[in-house]
Amino acid sequence: MIHSLIVVLLLGGIWTQEASANPAHGRLQQMTPGERNTVFAKFIQGSGQRCDSVTRNLFQGSTKSGDAIWNVTCRNGQMFAVLIYNDAKGSSKILSCATLKAITAGDCYKKVLRE
Repeated sequence: MIHSLIVVLLLGGIWTQEASANPAHGRLQQMTPGERNTVFAKFIQGSGQRCDSVTRNLFQGSTKSGDAIWNVTCRNGQMFAVLIYNDAKGSSKILSCATLKAITAGDCYKKVLRE
């Protein structure tokens, strides 16, 4: 599923214009962990996933092209990888950590380095 994280940031009233190549990721980095939990919960809920609140988030790393990977844990135990593409729209994709592992694309909550 492709969604736009920028919509959540705008609706939450916490978006500011940034000069970085990945403005949505840049704004997330400036937030407190609690603020990120709130934004990620709304985003995940908006994608149709069950997540009443987020209890943990971690910036896992970024790809060579500058796409940011965040890991998110919901209160119900569900865990997700959120990929925020390096574009002005804040385009993103959500994948459950279980699916990520099943397709041997990595594990959540393990730091990754740029390739």
